[in-house]
Amino acid sequence: MGMNKELEARVDAYVDEVWEDVVRDIAQIVSHPSVVDAEDAAPGAPFGANVRAALDCGLGIAERLGYATGEDDGYLGWGDIPGERSTQVATIAHVDVVPAGSGWVTDPFRVERRDGWLLGRGVADDKGPAVLSLYAGAFFLHEGITPRYTFRALLGCDEEVGMSDVHHYLETHDDPAFLFTPDASFPVCNAEKGCFGGRFASAPVADGTIRFWSGAEVSNAIPGESVVELAVDASELPAPAAHVDRLRIEAIRPGVARIVARGVGGHASMPEGTINAVALIVDYLAEIHDLLAPAEQAYVELLDVLTEDAYGEAAGVASANEAFGPLTLNAGKIVMHEDGRIVLSVDIRYPDSTSGRELEARLSALASKYDVAFEVSSTKSPFSVSAEHPAVQALLDVYREVTGEPAEPFSMGGGTYARNFACAVSFGPEGDASELPDWVGPMHGANEGASEAALRQALKIYILALVRLQELDL
Repeated sequence: MGMNKELEARVDAYVDEVWEDVVRDIAQIVSHPSVVDAEDAAPGAPFGANVRAALDCGLGIAERLGYATGEDDGYLGWGDIPGERSTQVATIAHVDVVPAGSGWVTDPFRVERRDGWLLGRGVADDKGPAVLSLYAGAFFLHEGITPRYTFRALLGCDEEVGMSDVHHYLETHDDPAFLFTPDASFPVCNAEKGCFGGRFASAPVADGTIRFWSGAEVSNAIPGESVVELAVDASELPAPAAHVDRLRIEAIRPGVARIVARGVGGHASMPEGTINAVALIVDYLAEIHDLLAPAEQAYVELLDVLTEDAYGEAAGVASANEAFGPLTLNAGKIVMHEDGRIVLSVDIRYPDSTSGRELEARLSALASKYDVAFEVSSTKSPFSVSAEHPAVQALLDVYREVTGEPAEPFSMGGGTYARNFACAVSFGPEGDASELPDWVGPMHGANEGASEAALRQALKIYILALVRLQELDL
């Protein structure tokens, strides 16, 4: 099926007409620092006031575009375009974001438009795509088209933390016939690795050397900065033998020193090109091993194994297959408790060549070797939708027609909303992080950016995909 040139011209004209509104709306929704805050929960705002404000912003955009809007007790919201049938074709994007973190050269919650790029927390993951999904469906309204199937644009509020928003929604709402989430790369991701989270806790240390340690704010981010404070005079600390340009030793006061490590942050599922700042600290602590208390020495030895590589090889959990690719292991969030316990959270994305049970067994055995406690915090099995499904093929066809590029479905380590629905995939629009200008960061990293040209093309792809999906027997 080739591209309908008359339809393509109408879509191109629509994208041109609405583009400045799209950019304004992305800037408006990014302005809300919508990091999930369970302690700020309230009726109608289960993830805190900032997330609720971002949801209201998104619903306001939908209403302005002509959608009929609704919500599920603040867990998520939606905009509907009624079709000839109640059967739904849907999209879902999320309005919550990971914390800004350090290293920004701009205000993370104020979009900066620069040289064809938008910079701000969420422009790529996932507020920019959320706005695109609303404008994609609004094409039907703009053109006076009644779709065959009802279109529902879902706006989630808890994707980055637990996806409890979708679980809550699906308790009382039917699955759509088909759904895509604009929260990955093109062409189509039809398979997602399993997600496994665990915590390694050291024994309490009453008078240890390590007094404070920080890493990523969330476990699914590779830390771009890590700070450790030691009960040691700075003059007693040797200069780093490794990573000299990434470590800084500071004297806080007599008898207390701070070591600051600067790495290259990113998403836990995509370690290529990143440098884990916690791993830099671990390497330095290994150099000053004799200054640590025995329990701290054992814990740092364990962390040395966990941070040696990003694929679980040293930890003994590596696994890979052709369908899903390799397991990834991120040791990112580290917290120091008042009783002297240090707790490291790991985020593992795994192929179906291993299992959550196998990972638990191997990591528990590894922890016990160092007299460290280990507990599982979360586990989700791998999921996939057949590459031969007509809707998957329709998305691939549209992508090929718009871009002129070959397209095959792929798997990834990132966990998206798709895994929670009966028939769903992720479908763009994030680009290749290795191709970003040096002043533009990846999603979950500092200076998160999105190319306007890529977003414009994605909007065209989404509109044409929604039109094509309406033609299928779902």
